[in-house]
Amino acid sequence: MAVHNGAPYLKTAIESILDQTYRNFILLIVDDASTDHTKEIIQSYSDSRIQLIPLGKNVGQTAALNIGLHQASTPWIARMDADDYSSPTRLEEQLRMINNDPTLCCVGTFAWVFIKEPAVIEQIWTRPTTDAEIRHGLLKTPPIIHGSIVVNREALLEVGAYNERYRYSADFDMYHRLLTPDRHATNVAKPLLGIRKHDQQGSRSVVAIDETIDIYLRRLSLHIHSKDESVTIREALSFFYLLRARHYLKEKKLGFQFFQAILRAFITSPRTLIQNCSHGMKEIIKTFYHG
Repeated sequence: MAVHNGAPYLKTAIESILDQTYRNFILLIVDDASTDHTKEIIQSYSDSRIQLIPLGKNVGQTAALNIGLHQASTPWIARMDADDYSSPTRLEEQLRMINNDPTLCCVGTFAWVFIKEPAVIEQIWTRPTTDAEIRHGLLKTPPIIHGSIVVNREALLEVGAYNERYRYSADFDMYHRLLTPDRHATNVAKPLLGIRKHDQQGSRSVVAIDETIDIYLRRLSLHIHSKDESVTIREALSFFYLLRARHYLKEKKLGFQFFQAILRAFITSPRTLIQNCSHGMKEIIKTFYHG
């Protein structure tokens, strides 16, 4: 777990891990130079399974995750954000799947959305469950909820860990490198992670859109996909150019950058531009913000 100024929600997150039915774990928390009471909250627990790594300067979540990854000693790493909540059986159910299938290197779960109390469910997020479905989904969007994963530490290190050029989309980039033909993934078909929604989150920001565009462009530049796969990636890329254009529209910046984003969407996938315009941008944004 990496945290920066997470005091308002940190206790709920920590206690959801300490209350897991699977007990044999280390809760490694990287405090990314918090200036609130984050460190004091962590140190208030006497549970010997908690290990704190305090950083002297703020490095950002992606770099903080890499620090934790290199400091960890266990063969499997479970992720969770410091404002979320894990169901009591989460680790037990994920590790059961891992023990039953030695080809798995990454196991996620379904999730639910909450605002204040984890028991009050606002929405359920599902994801594909078979390895084939996950690989196909990866052409378009992250097919595994990052905060829900249990991942093989050695495998993640072998592919270079997280790419620190990405602040919000490091998981999407990581899945592309991690999920090779001999490394399989799945999702537990149960909502075992509660994702808190609040005003401070930035995972759907303009930066996230630009990072995702960069990832699609890099994938296409590798020329490793079939013709059909490339078409799927280009459709997704066109979609994100439209999201970029929508940002300019929202900011009332109808200049060069707005029309450039529209043009790039058209050049990348004319069909996507036409379909999305016919269905309305409202539905495009609704789809994006819901997962």
